[in-house]
Amino acid sequence: MSKMKDKKELEQVINCALCADMCKYSCPTYLAAGNETISPQKIARLIVYEDKGLLEDRNGFSDVMFQSCMCGACKRHCIYSDYDLRKFIQMGRSKAFKEGMLPDETKKRVETFTKYGNPHGERQLIQKGTGSVGYFVSCSAYKDERLLKAMDRILSASKEKVQQFGGADICCGAPLYYAGDTKGFKKVARKMKGEIEGRGLKKVITMCPNCLKMMREVYPEAGVDLNVQFAHTTEFLASLLKDRKLKVKKVKSTATYHDPCILANDMDITAAPRQILTALGYEIKEPVYTKEHTHCCGAPPGARLGFSKLADQVKSMRINELKQTGADVYVSACPSCKAVLSDLAVKDIAELISKQMIHG
Repeated sequence: MSKMKDKKELEQVINCALCADMCKYSCPTYLAAGNETISPQKIARLIVYEDKGLLEDRNGFSDVMFQSCMCGACKRHCIYSDYDLRKFIQMGRSKAFKEGMLPDETKKRVETFTKYGNPHGERQLIQKGTGSVGYFVSCSAYKDERLLKAMDRILSASKEKVQQFGGADICCGAPLYYAGDTKGFKKVARKMKGEIEGRGLKKVITMCPNCLKMMREVYPEAGVDLNVQFAHTTEFLASLLKDRKLKVKKVKSTATYHDPCILANDMDITAAPRQILTALGYEIKEPVYTKEHTHCCGAPPGARLGFSKLADQVKSMRINELKQTGADVYVSACPSCKAVLSDLAVKDIAELISKQMIHG
């Protein structure tokens, strides 16, 4: 007997479970680990079996739910329209959270979040600047001093009126969302709504693709609506360069851009970063898996993937793919990607702009 109340949803996931599973060849966790159990189709089968009460190993089922990058590659390459396996994986994670079956790395992040209001620990509040445009300093950007300084320099040079805010217990809630803590996530989303509305913001820019996804897509699904325009920093920075509000010197060099999976697959933002690199003078050397075919970096263990070994396998695969271009510099537009891919000395695109700015 199915526990799914929505028969359309049940039909969707059954169709996925019976599919030829060709999307697994775009799935970074499957490609990195070579484990059929965590291919999209096999995950869908487990979800169907669990829904019908045919699984006895609850711990094993919960573990599989946390072995997805949640990167959207399967959705991007799915033959069915209006279907996203991640929705059902998220349901599985919510069950795991309620039953106390979280992977250790994920559990630690939730515990830290519960204590400090963010996944990293005690932090100072960032609040500076004025205006109706806000730049939200994400949790991952907060930890990167070079990124903080780069954005400070860019905003100062552009003369734009921008409020910077973040740190302390201000977070988009993504760590709780991916951990399956639905109730906690909604609470944090409502808090973020208060932070934004309390500052009188009409537009919010953020560097983190996950923050952008949460605010733009997941908040409304959770019943938290904001009458605010959301944008990624690359969109904002590309417009500054286009409007000549920033002057930069061009270089003669090659660059490989790593598309953050959420930015490319969910937000459809692939052009702006490349426009910036071209404006800076770089010849772009694309990796084999790029734009809508990008592979996830693996993200920090416990973030979207619950297991460090699998996260390391995904990371190693992506580093090897990027290295094949032999570019002079490797670039991304996500603080987490930059940190995870540190073996390649990846730069954030904002750092390149800051370095190449001409004052006066």
